[in-house]
Amino acid sequence: MKLLTRSTYYFFIFSIQTMIAAGAIFYYTFRTIVYKQIDDSLIIEKTIIQEQIDESDSIPDFAASYGHLIRVRLLGTPVLYSQTINDTTLFDVPSSVYLPFRHLRFTNNTHGKSGYIINIYQVLDENKKLLNMVAFGMVLLFLSLLLVSLFVNYLMSKKLWRPFFEAVNGAANFNVLSDKFPELQETNINEFKQLNLVIEQMTRKMRADYINLKEYNENSSHEIQTPLAVIRSKLDILMQKRNLGRKSIDLIKSINEATTKLFKLNQGLLMISRIENLQFPDTKEISFEELIQKWLDNYEEIMQLKRIKVETEISNAALVNMNETLADVMISNLLSNAVRYNIDNGYIRCRLDNQCLTITNSGMPLEIDPELVFNRFSKGTSNPHSVGLGLSIVKKIIDHYNMKISYTCTDSVHEIKVFYKS
Repeated sequence: MKLLTRSTYYFFIFSIQTMIAAGAIFYYTFRTIVYKQIDDSLIIEKTIIQEQIDESDSIPDFAASYGHLIRVRLLGTPVLYSQTINDTTLFDVPSSVYLPFRHLRFTNNTHGKSGYIINIYQVLDENKKLLNMVAFGMVLLFLSLLLVSLFVNYLMSKKLWRPFFEAVNGAANFNVLSDKFPELQETNINEFKQLNLVIEQMTRKMRADYINLKEYNENSSHEIQTPLAVIRSKLDILMQKRNLGRKSIDLIKSINEATTKLFKLNQGLLMISRIENLQFPDTKEISFEELIQKWLDNYEEIMQLKRIKVETEISNAALVNMNETLADVMISNLLSNAVRYNIDNGYIRCRLDNQCLTITNSGMPLEIDPELVFNRFSKGTSNPHSVGLGLSIVKKIIDHYNMKISYTCTDSVHEIKVFYKS
């Protein structure tokens, strides 16, 4: 839920609760005032009737005087003093409906100790209509105030929070590969000033760290490759010398293998670092079918030596929008593993559809947990020539483009699936 929506929601809940409480208090206060006026008028009438009864010990005709329904009854015996006022209903014969009344019942004794009962009824129909009109008008007023308040609160909140949203958008759109930093809106709100300052410092620090890391990777890779190239060239010269003993040849061969492994290791780590540092921003539509065919052709000689049978099933052109270099590295590493770790007289099956690339190959049983094959330096076999970075690089590329990859191994059947479309 968005911030403005949540704040407006809380404001709405608080406002409607407040207005309901205020409306109820206002309505019952107004009702109490109306009923008090009615009760006061009933008490006044009762007092006048009481005085006339006390003076004459008889029941005069009060209907013409007050216009209310008045019933007075004299008793031959004394009664206890009491006075009650409440709401009641009486059946109106002409209209054949029950009407609401305010009823005062009063009992007392005359000076001659004779009891009497006074019942006064005042119709509440007009008062009820007045209260209903007041309640209806109050609801309309509160609803109007609520809508206006919500609208004004939304506009004010949107204006007040604009620097925050622009700062968030600026930070979200910031690209560490670019020299362009977020343009943050000037504001006089201290909290947003502090937020802008933090974002500015953070983005500049990220850019500086990225540049330093990029330069470090490039320099270290270059500095490592140079002595490695020198070592390999010197080893080639030594290998060409005559009169070398078997022991010397074995030592030179061992050094050459270690140097080659170190060279591959450096190249693999550099590739992972470049992917993590987003150094492959350019993308285009890549055909997996063309890449698969290209690398199968490149590995044809090796597959012929190991008598590996290749089967392809292409049911879709499989155009994927990604960096050309990364796509080439991904397909190369996947097929390289399928060829390198295969067995003599084995097979490779490549299946490509509109959602998934599946590479199935024969091979030796896996020596580690299948979930660990994508970790750096994890090796599924004891091959001394493996540096354990091929599938790790593939996983980095997969994650970079929000794809999914799975690996399963059943006995001697290895299968990798790359889900490039969801």
